[in-house]
Amino acid sequence: MRGTVDGLVLRETETGESDKLLTVLTAEYGKILICAKGARSMRSKNMSLCRLFTYGNFEYYEKNGMRWLAGGSVNDSFFKLNSDIEGFALAAYILEVASEITGEGVRAETVLKMTLNTLYAIENKLKPLDIIKGAYELFAADCSGFTPDVSGCYSCGCACADTMYLDVMNGSLVCQECRSAGSGGLPIPELDAYSARNILFPMNRAVLASVRYVLGARRERLFAFELKEENDIADFSRLGETYLHNHLERGFDTLDFFKTVKNK
Repeated sequence: MRGTVDGLVLRETETGESDKLLTVLTAEYGKILICAKGARSMRSKNMSLCRLFTYGNFEYYEKNGMRWLAGGSVNDSFFKLNSDIEGFALAAYILEVASEITGEGVRAETVLKMTLNTLYAIENKLKPLDIIKGAYELFAADCSGFTPDVSGCYSCGCACADTMYLDVMNGSLVCQECRSAGSGGLPIPELDAYSARNILFPMNRAVLASVRYVLGARRERLFAFELKEENDIADFSRLGETYLHNHLERGFDTLDFFKTVKNK
């Protein structure tokens, strides 16, 4: 059986003497595996198609329960990422998150489109990298069913104050007044009585407005907002990863790499 599909290479794994096993994100089938024989050879006609970040059309045939690459064409290689170490590192993290929130045999049109848009934004420096990162992390949480309710304080309904807190594990907002009243003025312990983590992330008005925008925006307009203060950009970025990673219950080596090269 033969087929063709458009997809984005999320991962390339060396196998055999010169082969590659590709993890490809597609709209129709979610993540699929494609084995590319000889793809590591300089003489391979498919070498350019079998690289990380490549979005292309993959022609394949099925044999022994496996898809084997027969040919195809590159739609976009995001080639400029290879000349920008910070952009490359962030893009690698974005692909790892995309892989985490998608599955095999589950349609992934929204994640594929948003991931391609995010790679384009990184490659062309449409926004500061920390804004792109935080926005994609909130998008990923939203797509995974972990959307926080940021409409107002869960206790009193207050929609905006100088400082609001995101209750990370409960996915809700709490205002400063209710936070103080609820704790009796005492510091909130890291663990509650049931050993569940308490994480309250403080946000000023600008950061909260950005979070609300990302969660409510059309996907094609995800990055159409501004944060001007460096501290606000940093807080927005930290909030995105704190919220997503705690709900996915894992960290990412690619994010550690991005932070390392960013801080050099």
